[in-house]
Amino acid sequence: MTRSRRLLVAVIACGVFAAGAPAGADLAPWDQAKVTALAKQLADATQALNDTFYLQPPPGRGSMQSRSYQQLRQKIRMIRMEAGALSASLAKGEGYEETLPSYESLMEMVRAARRDAQQVFSTADVQQKATAVRVVLNQLSPYYDPDAVPLAAATR
Repeated sequence: MTRSRRLLVAVIACGVFAAGAPAGADLAPWDQAKVTALAKQLADATQALNDTFYLQPPPGRGSMQSRSYQQLRQKIRMIRMEAGALSASLAKGEGYEETLPSYESLMEMVRAARRDAQQVFSTADVQQKATAVRVVLNQLSPYYDPDAVPLAAATR
């Protein structure tokens, strides 16, 4: 292989590796006080969502939405619990490493709940509470996920 050919191969390889690296792959600088405050807001917002969802009348037995409603109800309960655990851990002074698994678990549940929510009719007050949760998650995500894409409003 000639010198110019080796140089060309090296330049192409560098270009491939550089193109594969995400553009904004840095986490937001860790700010314990801010992350803790956001987690507290998230815990409060998920509690409000849970309370409001439970006030919504369930679909009638045998309804096409009944199963999705029950699954969504369970996921909202789990999201509330995980958000509370994340908030408590951060309030005790735990940092990124200790709370990352809780954040990741929370986001898995949020993604699953968003899929279920597309199948269930919800009232304006439930949608408002879900929006409040989404707003806080969008502020919290850059501290845990360098490739965080803001959550958009769930569509039905």
